[in-house]
Amino acid sequence: MVRTILVDDALLQYLHTVANDNIYAVGLILGQSCLSKDYVVHFAKTPPYQSQDDKKSQKTPNKPNSLEDFNEGWLADHARQATRMLPGGMYVLGIFVVSPEDVFSPFNTKIKSLLHSVYSTLNDNEYLFGSPSTDKLIVHQSSKTQRYSSRSYDVLSRNVQNVELKTSPKKWISIRCDFEINELRFLSKNQSDWPLEKHMKAILNDISNVLDSATFLYDGEYKDKDSTLENVSKKKGKSRSDKNVAESGDASKPWQVSVLQNTSSSAALFSEDSVSDCEGNFRLIGKVVSNLWMQPKMTVSEISTAVKEDILRSLFSRLELHWDSLIEGENSEDISSVHEPPRRVLIPLPDSEIALSDYLFPGEGSQETKVSLEELLDIKIKGRLNINDVEGQADIEDYYKGASVSDNEEISLKITTYSNYSMYVIGLIVSLVVLVTAVLFKFFM
Repeated sequence: MVRTILVDDALLQYLHTVANDNIYAVGLILGQSCLSKDYVVHFAKTPPYQSQDDKKSQKTPNKPNSLEDFNEGWLADHARQATRMLPGGMYVLGIFVVSPEDVFSPFNTKIKSLLHSVYSTLNDNEYLFGSPSTDKLIVHQSSKTQRYSSRSYDVLSRNVQNVELKTSPKKWISIRCDFEINELRFLSKNQSDWPLEKHMKAILNDISNVLDSATFLYDGEYKDKDSTLENVSKKKGKSRSDKNVAESGDASKPWQVSVLQNTSSSAALFSEDSVSDCEGNFRLIGKVVSNLWMQPKMTVSEISTAVKEDILRSLFSRLELHWDSLIEGENSEDISSVHEPPRRVLIPLPDSEIALSDYLFPGEGSQETKVSLEELLDIKIKGRLNINDVEGQADIEDYYKGASVSDNEEISLKITTYSNYSMYVIGLIVSLVVLVTAVLFKFFM
């Protein structure tokens, strides 16, 4: 069966515009694969390459004069940053290329090099889930004839296949999941002096293991893992119709996914009484809110995997942004301090129901998101940008009101909450903003 790429007319018009403005250009193909079809949600032209010296001197980047002028590392880094913005279940499917010459007869070696670099970079970041397939798409738009053609290329087998590109409207099913986190790691003597980044990655591994053994419910019900969303949604619509839609709500509203954690594995750790020396602990408390858009032909098992990916991708992205922002020494300091990584906001794509994520540090707002859209997604926004602040601004005051530091101080990673959300533990949050409380201590001599 021939692989098919499905795009909207507006996306093809975007490629046409890029080809009119540039003799040579490359960019990313963002979307979702289902069965033998690839559903493209956005094309994002990669900005012109700039070295660090060029950035410091604010030198205007040169336009490429051939495909050889494109920098593999620059494109791969663009793919990494764009993947951070994608919801679970969506990926960088490949690249598009604008050039006057034919790149498929023979297959251009530079394109192979670009694809290998993108694949390698995304594959190096475990919790970005950037490369679920080795088969990557290439869409070529001729800047000379304005015609387009497409192929797929396997970066491991180096196999090239024909791909059919079609314009077609796409139907999506919306998924929402609220995932509560309360993870605690006790630190042994040799772990207490780890840098903050290493502690964060260790607790991400713990959360990944929790999700691997968890059970996923859909609107409070267990669904057969091989059932498709399409079939489950039909039953959902009939059920709601029978009960009166006015009371039960719109049948098209998002599926609410609940994650039931398996406690048996945790209980096994405490099956026998034991005492161990520890130098402190590292804690992550809060609630992660995920919003996904999936194809109706996807199975329940695939949706559960996408939810897991979204939770981990979002946590990893904001924590990575946070530790990259720390100055040297802050990452391993042994004093009491509060860290506030960026919060997640949603930005709808133009002419689409799908929204991508951006991550804003305290004090940042829509203007910073506007810059990210222009640089990473090549979306030009006129006037004020409307963003969906799904997590809300963190209120550190709430943490200090309920927190007290004991003689045995701890390292805690906090995800903050809305000020009007009352629970026994103030650290539990409705928002996705992660507060990292890092406290390293020494025993009394």
